[in-house]
Amino acid sequence: MSNHEAGNQKITRPAIRKSRPGEGLAFDFSRPLIFVAHPDDETLGCGGLLQRMASSLVVFATNGAPRHHGFERKFGTLQRYSDTRFQEAAVAVAQVPNCSFRRLTKPDGTYFVDEQLFRDLAQALTALCRIARSFSPDALVSHAYEGGHIDHDACSFLTMHAAAALALRRFEFPLYSRNSLGQFVLQQFSDEGCAPLEWQLTEAELSCKRRMLEAYASQPGLASAFQLGSERIRLATRADFSLARCRDYSYRNRWQRLWRRGLTASALLKNFKEFEAP
Repeated sequence: MSNHEAGNQKITRPAIRKSRPGEGLAFDFSRPLIFVAHPDDETLGCGGLLQRMASSLVVFATNGAPRHHGFERKFGTLQRYSDTRFQEAAVAVAQVPNCSFRRLTKPDGTYFVDEQLFRDLAQALTALCRIARSFSPDALVSHAYEGGHIDHDACSFLTMHAAAALALRRFEFPLYSRNSLGQFVLQQFSDEGCAPLEWQLTEAELSCKRRMLEAYASQPGLASAFQLGSERIRLATRADFSLARCRDYSYRNRWQRLWRRGLTASALLKNFKEFEAP
Protein backbone atom coordinates (compact mmCIF):
# COMPACT_ATOMS: atom_id res chain seq x y z
CA MET A 1 0.00 0.00 0.00
CA SER A 2 1.38 3.43 -0.92
CA ASN A 3 1.64 6.33 1.51
CA HIS A 4 -1.23 8.08 -0.26
CA GLU A 5 -3.44 5.02 -0.04
CA ALA A 6 -2.61 4.51 3.62
CA GLY A 7 -3.53 8.11 4.36
CA ASN A 8 -6.90 7.78 2.63
CA GLN A 9 -8.14 4.80 4.64
CA LYS A 10 -11.29 5.35 6.67
CA ILE A 11 -10.48 5.82 10.35
CA THR A 12 -13.00 5.82 13.16
CA ARG A 13 -12.94 9.07 15.06
CA PRO A 14 -12.70 8.48 18.83
CA ALA A 15 -14.94 10.34 21.22
CA ILE A 16 -13.51 12.90 23.63
CA ARG A 17 -12.38 11.27 26.84
CA LYS A 18 -11.36 13.51 29.71
CA SER A 19 -9.85 12.49 33.02
CA ARG A 20 -9.81 14.14 36.40
CA PRO A 21 -6.71 14.41 38.57
CA GLY A 22 -6.13 11.07 40.24
CA GLU A 23 -8.19 9.17 37.68
CA GLY A 24 -6.41 6.70 35.43
CA LEU A 25 -6.84 7.22 31.70
CA ALA A 26 -6.82 4.13 29.51
CA PHE A 27 -4.78 4.65 26.35
CA ASP A 28 -4.93 2.01 23.65
CA PHE A 29 -1.18 2.20 23.16
CA SER A 30 1.57 1.75 25.73
CA ARG A 31 4.87 1.85 23.82
CA PRO A 32 4.94 5.07 21.78
CA LEU A 33 7.76 6.68 19.89
CA ILE A 34 7.61 10.42 20.55
CA PHE A 35 9.17 12.33 17.65
CA VAL A 36 9.89 15.98 18.46
CA ALA A 37 11.94 18.76 16.96
CA HIS A 38 13.88 20.02 19.99
CA PRO A 39 14.70 19.21 23.61
CA ASP A 40 11.83 20.39 25.87
CA ASP A 41 9.12 19.76 23.21
CA GLU A 42 8.62 16.26 24.64
CA THR A 43 8.06 17.66 28.12
CA LEU A 44 5.71 20.46 27.11
CA GLY A 45 3.61 18.26 24.85
CA CYS A 46 3.82 14.85 26.49
CA GLY A 47 5.41 15.11 29.94
CA GLY A 48 2.35 13.58 31.57
CA LEU A 49 1.67 11.10 28.79
CA LEU A 50 5.20 9.68 29.08
CA GLN A 51 4.58 8.88 32.74
CA ARG A 52 1.52 6.78 31.88
CA MET A 53 3.29 4.59 29.33
CA ALA A 54 4.80 1.17 29.98
CA SER A 55 7.77 2.10 27.80
CA SER A 56 8.56 5.00 25.47
CA LEU A 57 11.28 6.41 23.27
CA VAL A 58 11.76 10.10 22.57
CA VAL A 59 13.51 10.89 19.28
CA PHE A 60 14.90 14.40 18.81
CA ALA A 61 14.95 15.50 15.18
CA THR A 62 17.41 18.42 15.22
CA ASN A 63 20.50 19.64 17.02
CA GLY A 64 18.42 22.26 18.86
CA ALA A 65 20.87 25.06 17.98
CA PRO A 66 19.43 27.43 15.36
CA ARG A 67 21.73 29.86 13.64
CA HIS A 68 21.30 33.63 13.67
CA HIS A 69 19.63 33.75 17.10
CA GLY A 70 22.68 34.80 19.10
CA PHE A 71 23.08 31.62 21.14
CA GLU A 72 26.74 31.37 20.17
CA ARG A 73 27.37 34.70 21.94
CA LYS A 74 25.87 33.42 25.19
CA PHE A 75 27.30 29.89 25.09
CA GLY A 76 30.55 30.49 23.23
CA THR A 77 29.66 28.32 20.21
CA LEU A 78 26.51 26.80 18.74
CA GLN A 79 28.00 23.36 19.39
CA ARG A 80 28.28 24.15 23.08
CA TYR A 81 24.68 25.37 23.11
CA SER A 82 23.53 22.15 21.43
CA ASP A 83 25.55 20.03 23.87
CA THR A 84 23.98 21.91 26.76
CA ARG A 85 20.45 21.27 25.49
CA PHE A 86 21.01 17.55 25.15
CA GLN A 87 22.68 17.29 28.54
CA GLU A 88 19.53 18.88 29.88
CA ALA A 89 17.39 16.47 27.86
CA ALA A 90 19.18 13.51 29.43
CA VAL A 91 18.31 14.81 32.90
CA ALA A 92 14.72 15.59 31.92
CA VAL A 93 13.95 12.25 30.28
CA ALA A 94 15.59 10.38 33.17
CA GLN A 95 12.80 11.66 35.43
CA VAL A 96 10.43 9.18 33.74
CA PRO A 97 10.93 5.45 34.34
CA ASN A 98 11.12 3.27 31.22
CA CYS A 99 11.71 6.29 28.97
CA SER A 100 14.83 6.89 26.90
CA PHE A 101 15.86 9.11 24.02
CA ARG A 102 17.78 8.99 20.78
CA ARG A 103 18.88 11.60 18.29
CA LEU A 104 18.13 11.52 14.59
CA THR A 105 21.35 11.31 12.59
CA LYS A 106 22.36 11.56 8.96
CA PRO A 107 24.23 8.70 7.26
CA ASP A 108 27.55 10.38 8.11
CA GLY A 109 26.64 10.52 11.82
CA THR A 110 26.02 14.27 11.96
CA TYR A 111 22.81 15.81 13.25
CA PHE A 112 20.07 17.63 11.39
CA VAL A 113 20.37 21.40 11.83
CA ASP A 114 17.71 23.31 13.72
CA GLU A 115 15.31 25.18 11.38
CA GLN A 116 16.73 23.25 8.40
CA LEU A 117 15.04 19.86 8.86
CA PHE A 118 12.68 20.53 5.95
CA ARG A 119 15.67 20.56 3.59
CA ASP A 120 16.64 16.94 4.46
CA LEU A 121 13.31 15.14 4.40
CA ALA A 122 14.42 11.94 2.66
CA GLN A 123 17.39 11.35 4.96
CA ALA A 124 15.33 12.24 8.02
CA LEU A 125 12.52 9.84 7.10
CA THR A 126 14.97 6.99 6.52
CA ALA A 127 16.60 7.65 9.90
CA LEU A 128 13.25 7.88 11.69
CA CYS A 129 11.97 4.63 10.20
CA ARG A 130 15.22 2.87 11.10
CA ILE A 131 14.93 3.92 14.74
CA ALA A 132 11.24 3.02 14.85
CA ARG A 133 11.89 -0.47 13.49
CA SER A 134 14.54 -1.07 16.15
CA PHE A 135 12.24 0.14 18.96
CA SER A 136 8.99 -1.47 17.67
CA PRO A 137 6.51 1.14 18.95
CA ASP A 138 2.76 0.60 18.94
CA ALA A 139 2.10 4.26 17.98
CA LEU A 140 3.88 7.38 16.77
CA VAL A 141 3.29 10.71 18.53
CA SER A 142 4.52 14.05 17.21
CA HIS A 143 3.71 17.70 16.65
CA ALA A 144 0.48 18.81 15.05
CA TYR A 145 0.87 20.73 11.80
CA GLU A 146 0.32 24.31 13.01
CA GLY A 147 2.34 26.85 11.05
CA GLY A 148 3.97 27.85 14.32
CA HIS A 149 7.51 26.53 13.88
CA ILE A 150 9.08 25.22 10.69
CA ASP A 151 10.73 22.26 12.48
CA HIS A 152 7.48 21.27 14.21
CA ASP A 153 5.70 21.13 10.87
CA ALA A 154 8.52 19.16 9.29
CA CYS A 155 8.25 16.62 12.14
CA SER A 156 4.51 16.35 11.56
CA PHE A 157 5.07 15.73 7.85
CA LEU A 158 7.78 13.13 8.48
CA THR A 159 5.70 11.31 11.10
CA MET A 160 2.78 11.12 8.67
CA HIS A 161 5.00 9.36 6.13
CA ALA A 162 6.68 7.15 8.73
CA ALA A 163 3.32 6.02 10.11
CA ALA A 164 2.19 5.05 6.61
CA ALA A 165 5.45 3.23 5.84
CA LEU A 166 5.37 1.30 9.13
CA ALA A 167 1.59 0.73 9.30
CA LEU A 168 1.34 2.54 12.64
CA ARG A 169 -1.21 4.96 13.97
CA ARG A 170 -0.11 8.54 14.35
CA PHE A 171 -1.14 10.85 17.18
CA GLU A 172 -0.37 14.55 17.46
CA PHE A 173 -0.21 17.21 20.14
CA PRO A 174 -0.45 21.01 19.83
CA LEU A 175 2.16 23.47 21.07
CA TYR A 176 1.60 26.89 19.54
CA SER A 177 0.24 28.65 16.49
CA ARG A 178 -1.11 32.06 15.52
CA ASN A 179 -4.77 32.88 15.02
CA SER A 180 -6.23 35.14 12.33
CA LEU A 181 -5.35 38.20 14.46
CA GLY A 182 -1.72 37.18 14.70
CA GLN A 183 -2.02 36.23 18.36
CA PHE A 184 -0.29 33.17 19.77
CA VAL A 185 -2.55 30.26 20.68
CA LEU A 186 -0.91 27.80 23.06
CA GLN A 187 -1.66 24.09 23.38
CA GLN A 188 -4.89 24.17 21.39
CA PHE A 189 -5.47 22.49 18.04
CA SER A 190 -5.78 25.15 15.38
CA ASP A 191 -8.32 23.27 13.28
CA GLU A 192 -10.97 20.58 13.43
CA GLY A 193 -9.94 16.96 13.34
CA CYS A 194 -10.48 13.82 15.36
CA ALA A 195 -11.90 14.53 18.79
CA PRO A 196 -8.97 15.04 21.16
CA LEU A 197 -8.18 12.89 24.13
CA GLU A 198 -7.64 15.25 27.06
CA TRP A 199 -6.50 14.63 30.61
CA GLN A 200 -5.49 16.39 33.81
CA LEU A 201 -2.19 15.47 35.39
CA THR A 202 -2.13 14.12 38.93
CA GLU A 203 -0.13 15.98 41.54
CA ALA A 204 2.65 13.40 41.23
CA GLU A 205 2.66 13.67 37.44
CA LEU A 206 2.68 17.45 37.58
CA SER A 207 5.58 17.41 40.03
CA CYS A 208 7.56 15.16 37.71
CA LYS A 209 6.76 17.34 34.70
CA ARG A 210 7.99 20.39 36.58
CA ARG A 211 11.26 18.61 37.41
CA MET A 212 11.63 17.81 33.72
CA LEU A 213 11.18 21.46 32.78
CA GLU A 214 13.55 22.59 35.53
CA ALA A 215 16.24 20.51 33.84
CA TYR A 216 16.02 22.86 30.85
CA ALA A 217 17.84 25.75 32.50
CA SER A 218 18.88 27.09 29.08
CA GLN A 219 15.20 27.64 28.22
CA PRO A 220 13.88 29.98 30.93
CA GLY A 221 10.22 30.90 31.13
CA LEU A 222 8.71 27.67 29.82
CA ALA A 223 6.84 26.83 33.02
CA SER A 224 5.19 30.23 33.13
CA ALA A 225 4.37 30.41 29.42
CA PHE A 226 2.66 27.01 29.09
CA GLN A 227 -0.18 25.42 31.03
CA LEU A 228 1.39 22.34 32.60
CA GLY A 229 -1.57 20.68 34.31
CA SER A 230 -3.40 19.38 31.26
CA GLU A 231 -2.45 17.66 28.01
CA ARG A 232 -4.19 16.57 24.84
CA ILE A 233 -3.51 14.44 21.82
CA ARG A 234 -5.63 13.33 18.90
CA LEU A 235 -5.53 10.63 16.28
CA ALA A 236 -4.12 12.16 13.10
CA THR A 237 -5.06 11.29 9.53
CA ARG A 238 -3.72 12.37 6.19
CA ALA A 239 -6.70 14.70 5.89
CA ASP A 240 -5.58 16.53 9.06
CA PHE A 241 -2.35 17.59 7.36
CA SER A 242 -3.44 20.58 5.30
CA LEU A 243 -0.78 22.55 3.44
CA ALA A 244 -3.26 25.41 3.22
CA ARG A 245 -2.67 26.02 6.95
CA CYS A 246 0.99 26.78 6.44
CA ARG A 247 1.86 30.43 7.02
CA ASP A 248 5.12 32.30 6.76
CA TYR A 249 7.17 31.79 9.87
CA SER A 250 6.77 35.17 11.52
CA TYR A 251 6.99 33.87 15.09
CA ARG A 252 9.19 35.81 17.52
CA ASN A 253 8.58 39.00 15.53
CA ARG A 254 11.53 38.44 13.21
CA TRP A 255 9.72 37.91 9.92
CA GLN A 256 12.14 39.87 7.74
CA ARG A 257 15.16 38.07 9.14
CA LEU A 258 13.50 34.67 8.73
CA TRP A 259 12.32 35.52 5.22
CA ARG A 260 15.85 36.40 4.11
CA ARG A 261 17.05 33.02 5.40
CA GLY A 262 14.44 31.17 3.36
CA LEU A 263 12.29 30.12 6.33
CA THR A 264 9.02 30.74 4.55
CA ALA A 265 5.86 28.81 3.93
CA SER A 266 6.58 28.70 0.21
CA ALA A 267 10.00 27.10 0.81
CA LEU A 268 8.49 24.52 3.14
CA LEU A 269 5.69 23.63 0.72
CA LYS A 270 8.12 23.42 -2.18
CA ASN A 271 10.21 20.84 -0.35
CA PHE A 272 7.13 18.89 0.76
CA LYS A 273 5.80 18.74 -2.79
CA GLU A 274 9.17 17.73 -4.23
CA PHE A 275 9.45 14.99 -1.63
CA GLU A 276 6.04 13.59 -2.56
CA ALA A 277 6.49 13.93 -6.30
CA PRO A 278 6.36 10.58 -8.19
